[in-house]
Amino acid sequence: MKVKTDFLIKKLREIEKKRELGEPRVKDLMTREVLTVDPENTVVNAAERMLENRVHALLVTEEDKPIGIISSYDLLLVMSISDYDKNTKVRDVMVKDLVTVEPENDIGSALEKMIEYNIRRLVVVKDGRLVGILSLIDLVLGFVDLSKISLRLRQ
Repeated sequence: MKVKTDFLIKKLREIEKKRELGEPRVKDLMTREVLTVDPENTVVNAAERMLENRVHALLVTEEDKPIGIISSYDLLLVMSISDYDKNTKVRDVMVKDLVTVEPENDIGSALEKMIEYNIRRLVVVKDGRLVGILSLIDLVLGFVDLSKISLRLRQ
């Protein structure tokens, strides 16, 4: 838990510095290490990967290019069907219409996209290549009143 706390403190301090200079960009808040899954994997494999890594979504990629996303909610829907087949492929249930942003986009426009499409994650791409993912949690952390947190951390 200490590692996670140290990471959050470091991240919050970075964001605070960037906020002083102006509105953060997607690249300032996004998660760079994105967990992916192959479209030919089974939904059971995807569920296991999510549980092991304590995440709620996996990006589906082919040759390092994002082609879809699968969430824990998608898996829950599929696995709750009475005639559910354990060999169902990720490709068959993933959401194919990805909503993307670029690293240089401002956070305000990213949030607007999330609201417009009623989604919790945006895929961050540069020149068609995956560079990160921006989640609603990333945005929430970015909009936290960092000066109060920093003040508490200094005490």
